[in-house]
Order: sequence, then C-alpha cells, then structure tokens
Amino acid sequence: MAGSKVTRNPSPYRPLSFHLLRLGQSVSAIIVSSVLSFFVYYLLHERYKLPWTFIFLLTAALSTIASLLVTTVLYFFRTLPPRYNLINNAALSVLWVLGLSFLTWNLGWTLGHRCLIANWKTEAGITVCRLYKSCTAFTVTGLLTTLLALLLDVTTYRTSTQLGKYNRMQGLDVKRSAPIISAPILQDEPLGSPRARDTDDLGEQKPYRVQDSIQVQHFGYSAPPEQTRYDPAHGAF
Repeated sequence: MAGSKVTRNPSPYRPLSFHLLRLGQSVSAIIVSSVLSFFVYYLLHERYKLPWTFIFLLTAALSTIASLLVTTVLYFFRTLPPRYNLINNAALSVLWVLGLSFLTWNLGWTLGHRCLIANWKTEAGITVCRLYKSCTAFTVTGLLTTLLALLLDVTTYRTSTQLGKYNRMQGLDVKRSAPIISAPILQDEPLGSPRARDTDDLGEQKPYRVQDSIQVQHFGYSAPPEQTRYDPAHGAF
C-alpha cells in the first residue's frame, strides 16, 4: 500500500522574524524564572511571605515558557493559527506589563544604585543587587519581544484574512454560456445505394458517412464541411 503522508498547511508567518522573536521570549522567560525561583526558594526557606511582584513576574515567565512549548508543537506538526497566537501573546503582554510595573515600583531604588560594598555591605548583598538588575533587564526584554510578537500576529492575521477573501471572477457568465460540442452521428450507407453497390463489388469495407455536418462554433471558429467529409482512400476524416 502506497504511503499517504499527511502534509500540513504552510505557515503564514515569516520564518526569520517569527523565530527570532520567539527566541528572545524564551531566553528572557528562562532567565527571569530562574532568578525568581532562586529568590522564592530562599524566601520560603526563611518563611517570608512572597511579594506580589515575584508572583506576577514568575507567572508571566512560566506562562511564556508553557505557551512557547505548545505553539512550537502546533507550528511544526500542525499549523499555528495567527488568531490563536494573537490572543495568546496579548494575554502574556498583560502579565509582563503588570510584572514590570510592580518590579519598578517596589525595587526602583535598586536600579539607581551601583552594586558596591558601600551600598550593599556584603558579597551576598552585591549578588542580590546583580540578580535584581538582571531580572529587571530581562523583564524589559521579555515585554518588548512579546509586544513585537503581538504586532507580528496582528499583521500576519490581517494579511491571511485579506488573501482569503472571496472575489467573484469576471466573465463567469461568458464561460457558462459557451456552447456544448456534441459528437457527430455516424451511420451506414443505405443498402442498394449506388455508392454501397460500388464498394461491395470492389470487396472493400462498407464506407460511412456523416449524417449531419459538424458545425462547431466555439470562440468564433466554424469548421468547414470539407473537414468532416469521409475519404475512402485515406480511411479518415
């Protein structure tokens, strides 16, 4: 049995911009989630309450990773609909905006200071300062790449819907009114006719004639009667 390979529809996205933006999203989400997981672990270990800033940012980062995994499977094995990805990136953009807003509101003072012993007293404090700044930088990167991915979804969705619009073809009535060409009707010569007696005496095959001449009028062409006359010498029309 011949193999019937199931093919997927071509993706409406431009591959370069699509994969670069998704790469930026994935790198930003992985770094932010790693830094926040480090903070969450030590806060829970010391039995501190988790701040809402970490909760929003960790939700945005983990949701981005999960979304990228699902959409990657759809992209390579099915067809990723731009409308679905648009809704997905819109929701992720809201989470990134909320997380960055809480981060800059609560830890904005950290961004204005250099990570030095004079400001943080210990090496552990310097490490925390650097982690805060790294988390903030990649939060901004994650937000920007998600917004650009959302813009790409909007433009791709508009392009795909415009290409899918139905346009009535011009001249359809002309094609419908084209005449139908019927096959010629062939029949034997009547017995006893002079032409039939002549051919019987010669022992040749009984000739045929066209009952009605073919009149073909299609695209302004009319076949002359000479083209439909039977010639016994050649055995063809």
